[in-house]
Amino acid sequence: MPIPKKLPCPANCGVSINWHVNTDYRDGLTARLTVFNWRDFAFEDWFVAVEMGKAGPGYENVYSFNGTRVPPNNRTVMFQGLRDMNYLVGQVNRTHPLRDPPVPGKQQSVISFKKKNIKGLNIPEGDGFPTKLFFNGEECALPKHFPKKSSGQRHGISVLMSLVLAMAAAFALMMD
Repeated sequence: MPIPKKLPCPANCGVSINWHVNTDYRDGLTARLTVFNWRDFAFEDWFVAVEMGKAGPGYENVYSFNGTRVPPNNRTVMFQGLRDMNYLVGQVNRTHPLRDPPVPGKQQSVISFKKKNIKGLNIPEGDGFPTKLFFNGEECALPKHFPKKSSGQRHGISVLMSLVLAMAAAFALMMD
């Protein structure tokens, strides 16, 4: 894939931000937002602004952060840590620097969206992912391609087919 003009996080916005669509069901969807701090220093009073495109007006709740829709179009949601917990620690020291990988500071939350009154919302085609993302006011680069539903599926023999083959083998052995 070609390298985007803006380098992806952390080079562009100071942290790595991961967005995962957890569930896509008839009435809504849930996503997980994780913020990783690979720097040697902490971010105090950090915030993340997520422009959600079509899914934005369906924002319902966030569970480990504070979250607020931004008027007038309600397509952008602002997130920040809860009171007295809005502190994103820096990368922590490793026990064995030559052997252990670095460990970033991290905060994460699950976010829920409703699909009610939103026409044409297509999560598998990317409507469940942000269209723009900002950390502390700096725009972060986003990937050009989003993972598809089938990207993690395995194409192998099914359980039912395995059962049928086992029964056929047992029948063949009984016939001998």
